Amino acid sequence: MKKGFSFKSIRMKILFGFSLVILLIVLYGVYNYSVIVKSNEEARNIVEKELPVMIANQEMATTIANRISTARGYVLFGGDYKDRFNEYTEQGKQLEATIREIGASEEFDELIKKTVDWRTYVASDVFEEYEKGNIDLARENLASKDTVVRELLAGYDQLAKESRDSIIAAEAAVIENGERTLFISTIVPILVIVVSLAAAYITSNIITRPIIKVMDRMKLIASGDLSNEPLEVKSQDEVGQLVDATNDMNNSIRELLTEINVVSGSITGQSEELSQSADEVNSGSEQIAATMQELAAGTESEARTASELATLMGSFSTSIQNANTMGEAVQDSSNEVIRMTGEGSQLMKSSNEQMNKIDQIVQESVQKVQGLDVKAQEITKLISVIHEIADQTNLLALNAAIEAARAGEHGKSFAVVADEVRKLAEQVSRSITDITEIVTGIQNETSLVTSALQEGYKEVLLGTTQIETTEKTFAGINSSILEMANTINTVSENLASITTDSEKMNSYISEIAAISEESAAGVEQTSASTQQISSSMDEISNSANDLSQLAEKLNELVHKFKL
Repeated sequence: MKKGFSFKSIRMKILFGFSLVILLIVLYGVYNYSVIVKSNEEARNIVEKELPVMIANQEMATTIANRISTARGYVLFGGDYKDRFNEYTEQGKQLEATIREIGASEEFDELIKKTVDWRTYVASDVFEEYEKGNIDLARENLASKDTVVRELLAGYDQLAKESRDSIIAAEAAVIENGERTLFISTIVPILVIVVSLAAAYITSNIITRPIIKVMDRMKLIASGDLSNEPLEVKSQDEVGQLVDATNDMNNSIRELLTEINVVSGSITGQSEELSQSADEVNSGSEQIAATMQELAAGTESEARTASELATLMGSFSTSIQNANTMGEAVQDSSNEVIRMTGEGSQLMKSSNEQMNKIDQIVQESVQKVQGLDVKAQEITKLISVIHEIADQTNLLALNAAIEAARAGEHGKSFAVVADEVRKLAEQVSRSITDITEIVTGIQNETSLVTSALQEGYKEVLLGTTQIETTEKTFAGINSSILEMANTINTVSENLASITTDSEKMNSYISEIAAISEESAAGVEQTSASTQQISSSMDEISNSANDLSQLAEKLNELVHKFKL
């Protein structure tokens, strides 16, 4: 790991890896939430504002056309055309209230003012003149406002077109958001999976590689092989401290056993010399004096050597106890690693819960988009009803034209009205076709958004599966660490056994020292008496044999280790 990402503990390494994964998941969730909110706002704006405004503007144009038709019918034929004119006027007022409730523009206000002026003009200068009997004047006044009527129709059509353009723009924005969401929904889960696997792989390698080295070295130490070079690791966390403690323990045991080997060799030589001296003393009394002098020197040297060996054995026992203490420290470090691995598993469970929350959010988004699709279908049904009304109006206009043709000269004016009604019906049919295409496009894009969200839901499920796999990997790491802890326990038990043996050996060496001192006293007594010399030599010979056996046993213990 680079120096910029070097951590002092395993916990920080694990938390850093999981923090990257959790950060990506949180960013992905926030982005999806913002896109869904924006798409919902766009759809709500279309359904609640733009589409009703467009329909109302088109219906306003229709009411204007209906009012001009009924006004013409009234000045031509009289009858109930005036009442129908008033009904269309009320419809226009209701449409005006609807548009103002949603939000009216300055252009709409200007058209409404012109519409009110035209309606007032028709009521005063057309209907009143007609009722006074000035039919020709009423017809001329009505015809003089044809330009105003065309401007009103064109104005309302222009407002409807602007609303339609706004709906198309909003539709393009929804499509863009859907495509972007689909792209992000494909890339982010893949990135989360890659980062999760990379973090898990790198973190597990950082933790397990040094631990495996320590475990292998502990096995070698337990088998008696102390000849390997010290382990090298760059980390400064608990694992690095574990490696350093292992190296210190290996070096201490190796130095201690080397010293024991040297001392045991010296004891073996001294015991052989002592045995040879005893044999020479027993072979002839004529050499007693000279032999006693040599034996005295040998026993003194033996006593010193035994004393030194006792001191070395004390050091050996202390070193073994230190090694045992280090083994317990290694065991504590292993327990800490086990605990932190458990925390890593808990973090994986938290990540899994976070993925489940994202899953719930995506499902709710799909349900909302499907609700939008249902609303669009309801609009389609409404358009179908309007289309049927337009077809019926067109049919009525055709029938009216036929009746006007049958009426001859008297039906020409009615034929003009029927033709206007037919044109308006055709215009409504064309508008309904445009609206149907727009609503169909909205339904199609809603289906695409639904599919994209469902794909995102599948990717979230895949991310959840990957996190569960990573959690199982940490469980395997925890099992390996537990096995290493058992091995460390075995090494600690062996060290405790070695400590017990070293204490026994120290006791034996103390006995050897006491025997050597007794042998020296016997040599001095032998100088005064030959019988005492013979007896003392037997004791010395026996002590030498015991010393040789102890030295051989010590050598066997040392040779079990490879230095």
